[in-house]
Amino acid sequence: MKKAVLSGLLFAFCLFFGLAVSASAQETLKIGVVSPVSGNYGDHGVLERAGMEMALKELGGTILGRPVELVVADSETNPDTAARRVRGLIERDGIKIFMGGVNSSVGMAVGAVAQERGALYIATNANSDELTSTRAVRNMFRVAPNMASLGRAAGTYAINNLGKKWFFMTHDYSWGHSGTRWARDVLTKNGGTEVGEVKFPMGTRDFSAQLLQVRDSDADVLMITCAGFDNVALLKQLAEYRIHDKMQVVYTLQDFVDGYPLPADEHRGYYAAEIYWDENPKMKAASEKFHEMFPDAILPVLDSTNYNGYVALKAVARAIEKAGSADDVDKIILALEGMEIEDNLRDTPTYVDPRTHQFLSKVVMVEADPTGSGVNIWKLLETYDAKVFDMTLEENPVDLTKEPLP
Repeated sequence: MKKAVLSGLLFAFCLFFGLAVSASAQETLKIGVVSPVSGNYGDHGVLERAGMEMALKELGGTILGRPVELVVADSETNPDTAARRVRGLIERDGIKIFMGGVNSSVGMAVGAVAQERGALYIATNANSDELTSTRAVRNMFRVAPNMASLGRAAGTYAINNLGKKWFFMTHDYSWGHSGTRWARDVLTKNGGTEVGEVKFPMGTRDFSAQLLQVRDSDADVLMITCAGFDNVALLKQLAEYRIHDKMQVVYTLQDFVDGYPLPADEHRGYYAAEIYWDENPKMKAASEKFHEMFPDAILPVLDSTNYNGYVALKAVARAIEKAGSADDVDKIILALEGMEIEDNLRDTPTYVDPRTHQFLSKVVMVEADPTGSGVNIWKLLETYDAKVFDMTLEENPVDLTKEPLP
């Protein structure tokens, strides 16, 4: 009888334990997506979320056997709003993993919350240097290349091919300052001359005063750091004020989505970019898949914004699988450090620098093509290894591997 009772208890325990494991395996994994639904970067937010959804579909909708739900929090391109909503998702929904944040100031605010609350944050489309240097924290990683890689790429191409007398136009916040800083570094080290700079706040739509200063200068290169809806307005006004006829226009970072809606004759200038949809067969095929999935998207191909959302989710999935847990943030962080992400649609893997938590891949230099049509509005000029232009140890001595996990 005792044996029968023990056997029954053992069977009941195993049945209960098996059901508990099964229930745990099927428990929905919620991942927070901090992304602008509105504001200056609203169109970028739409794209980065679509890139994440594309990656999730490729993963079969699950990570480590658990169905995944992407919970969107509108950052409104406002750091205080983003931080408040992330805290709410942590406290109310128990979410431990976050991605997104097109704007650099939003990225810094969310990174601070992640560090404070023991969550993981993957900054997808914020490029400001501070995210992986002076404002770096152990619980934050960054997918997009920093402005050292992009600004130096733009500056190197410009100084070697376009001219040595430059005027700067700078979006007046941390990201814009970063772009100008590194392009200026190239100019100074190569004996060039700076003839002026104008800074303008986010939300600027009328650039007449700034462009009159540019036009009256004797610069042979206009070096610009500007993005979002502000940049769409600026691109049109560069053509209206015939700036291209007076000097070469170079951007430290250009997103395909900003130039795509413009008329063909306004596609002029030289741009540093994170990716180009036609840079290799894998990227081109993925762009076709993206268009099939999202036929009504504002852009029919991969751009940096949707691409970085795609890579962020793939990286999170690989790290969770390596850690063997979607709930242990410390293990996921350790899994990400030094990871090589091979399913990144490029010719070489993306490397996650364990010291700075910067994802390192490639950057490209393109020329806008006014004779092109549809999505064929850029010509690929150069491809650079982002590591070559990344901040050196002397420029950025941060070492997050020496910081204790909270």
